Amino acid sequence: MVAAFSFGSELRRFSRERLPRLALVAIIFLPLLYGAMYLWAYWNPLDNVDRMPVAIVNSDYGALVDGVTVRVGEQVTRELVRRGDLGWERVSLAEAQAGVEDGRYYFAVEFPTDFSEAVTSPSGENPRRAVINVTYNDATSAIGTTIAETAMSRILNVLSEQIGAQAVDQVLFGLQTVRGGLVEAADGGRQLAGGTGELRAGVAELDDGANLLATNLRTASEGASALADGTGQLSSGVDQLAEGVLPLAGGLRELEDGARQLGDGAIQLSQAVSLLVDQLDVLGARQAEITGLIQLKADHLYAVPHPAVHDAARELENLRAQIDREGLGPNELSDLRRLRDGAAQLAFQLGDPTSPFRTGLALAADGGGELTDAIIQLRDGANELNAGAGELSAGLQLLATGGDALVDGVGQLGAGTAQLDDGANALATGLAQGAQQIPEWDQRERAGRAEVIGGPLVLDQRNLASAANFGTGVAPFFISLALFIGGFIIWMVMRPIQTRALAAGLGGLRTVLASYWPAAVISVAQGVVMYAVIRYLIGLEPSNGPGMLGFLVLTGLSFLAFTQAVFVVLGSSTARVAVLALLMIQLVSAGGLYPTETTGRLFEVIHPYIPMSYSVSGLRQLIIGGADGRLWTSVAVLVGLLVASIAVAAISARRQQEWTMKRLHPALKV
Repeated sequence: MVAAFSFGSELRRFSRERLPRLALVAIIFLPLLYGAMYLWAYWNPLDNVDRMPVAIVNSDYGALVDGVTVRVGEQVTRELVRRGDLGWERVSLAEAQAGVEDGRYYFAVEFPTDFSEAVTSPSGENPRRAVINVTYNDATSAIGTTIAETAMSRILNVLSEQIGAQAVDQVLFGLQTVRGGLVEAADGGRQLAGGTGELRAGVAELDDGANLLATNLRTASEGASALADGTGQLSSGVDQLAEGVLPLAGGLRELEDGARQLGDGAIQLSQAVSLLVDQLDVLGARQAEITGLIQLKADHLYAVPHPAVHDAARELENLRAQIDREGLGPNELSDLRRLRDGAAQLAFQLGDPTSPFRTGLALAADGGGELTDAIIQLRDGANELNAGAGELSAGLQLLATGGDALVDGVGQLGAGTAQLDDGANALATGLAQGAQQIPEWDQRERAGRAEVIGGPLVLDQRNLASAANFGTGVAPFFISLALFIGGFIIWMVMRPIQTRALAAGLGGLRTVLASYWPAAVISVAQGVVMYAVIRYLIGLEPSNGPGMLGFLVLTGLSFLAFTQAVFVVLGSSTARVAVLALLMIQLVSAGGLYPTETTGRLFEVIHPYIPMSYSVSGLRQLIIGGADGRLWTSVAVLVGLLVASIAVAAISARRQQEWTMKRLHPALKV
């Protein structure tokens, strides 16, 4: 068994000359080409995308918003160039297209001519989305296109949030303007409601006045009817007087007797006329008060800003004018007073024996003709008075009818005014409620809400184990690849199984270990050198440094044993082809670059059964962090692979202690 750990003879083969010694050193450092150089080249490519030349074209004409020209395309172009996330170069559209076609630019971004109009369209009548034209060319670099699409997605999200916030802010600003209008309208509605309330109260007073006027007009009409009856009686009396006086020329004595009788009647007539005129004076004064009240109400109605109320005021003025025309005006009252004075004078002349009439009655015989003419005139005047009284009565009856119509009209006006007042109050209440339902924000609050509405979603991302960069994420894959190739190269140079041990008749395990342990020293050196270069030269910061180093050694030893078993079982020529095939299969099935679910179904199925899957999984948890049961599963699988590989190689070596012609002359040599 001790001979199994004696590996000096195998290593001494490489120490005899300078070239073998250099080859041994090269074997130790060769895995760095895969594990370190690849990491160094792709350590953090996304940090250098600002060096990728990208064409940016601003074809935007701008838009006119509220009298102000807005150029969103120019603003966005300047912001992108200022930020420098990519290697932006401002060029014309033709230069951009030609540059993408010939590979000078990885892609081109154009803000079209209507970009500002589309961005500001939500506040207009034809809202639409703004379009950004992007042109790629996979013939230049397919990976570059992928990076560009990712970058444009992020830029588009940022621009969408900013532009969306601006558009929403415009809408909210308009909403605040509407709120201000509603507040002013609500104030106006309250003022209107106050005015309609006053109008309603005024119409109520007008209704009371109209009812009083109608009552007084009916009273005046009744008085005028009584006056007409009196004047009728007066006319009849005068007629009778004329019939008695006309025969005066035939007998003056009878005239004296009749004069005395006529004097008594004249006194009564004078008293009746005086009483009638006094009553008519009162009626005329009352008529003047009524017309004054009508004019006052009309003036009040003119102060109410409503067309229907103005119509009612004009009707009242027409009524006042009709009363003045057809009622007891100053002229009529003056005539009645003259009539009263004449009746009094007549009573004096006829009733007083000392009156000139009575004194000259004797002389009247001589002037009987003249007396006859005077009586005839008196009769005609009485008839005219009777006709005027009749017309006055008819006019007052019409006026009383108009007063009743006025009462009805004012009643309808009152009902309409009540509805108007109720509507005005409902309008004022609705406007006030509408204004209260729209929040009142200052500029800072409005901008904050616009930002939230424009970009309502925010990712709360939590990474249980975060890779610092792209290189850290792919390091487990490249390191596993390097260690597998390192083990393969070791057996390309060193002998997987020593013929001297086979010829000496050692057991299979001792024969395998005699070749494995010298190679294991080189494998450990490969792991240590790789860890040192990746850790201290490239700058990888593993979550568990000692654990990573130990796992690298374990992975290298496991892959070394696995490839040794393949070489021992299949022979060197066939094993080289088989190991390369296994390497290719593991590259696409280990899940080192992309999740296995994104590969073909075959590779997803064989993923759990290949060694590199577990080396990648274990290194991820030691480098990135978040170690859990998967790490120990990987350790167990690699330890099991190490033990199983040595066991398989030992069994195969035991069988190979018997030499055959096929082994001496293999059919295939590589």
